[in-house]
Amino acid sequence: MSASGDEQNTECPLCMEPLELDDLNFFPCTCGYQICRFCWHRIRTDENGLCPACRKQYPEDPADFKPLTHEELQKIKSEKRQKDLQRKQKISDNRKHLGNVRVVQKNLVFVVGLSQRLAEPEVLKRNEYFGKFGKIHKVVINHSTSYAEIGRAHV
Repeated sequence: MSASGDEQNTECPLCMEPLELDDLNFFPCTCGYQICRFCWHRIRTDENGLCPACRKQYPEDPADFKPLTHEELQKIKSEKRQKDLQRKQKISDNRKHLGNVRVVQKNLVFVVGLSQRLAEPEVLKRNEYFGKFGKIHKVVINHSTSYAEIGRAHV
């Protein structure tokens, strides 16, 4: 089995953990059944020492284990980094259309154009303003005028 990009997602069939980079070329039995080195060590020291697939006794040295060279390791890490960047870019591209969309929530009110005299949390919590609609948990006021000519409140 070679260390291609698809194998990075391979899991150990016993512990279901993703195989480490240095486990990608680790095949402890002659039958070719691949497990991680942690499970191989546990089977050999704490259990019966038999391969879970073919039930042969595990040899002292793994049947097929070629550690990754520095170049192979760098190549795999570079490919993984590239895949992560592509995945993040795809997620970002999928969300770009939401930049100008408001999320509607039953417990959130966005108010634009309030007078400066009303743009106080305690004033907005009163019954004559937003208090008549229920208990107000938090009021956030942004005095920036990027949305309106006068202050706004996030209730």
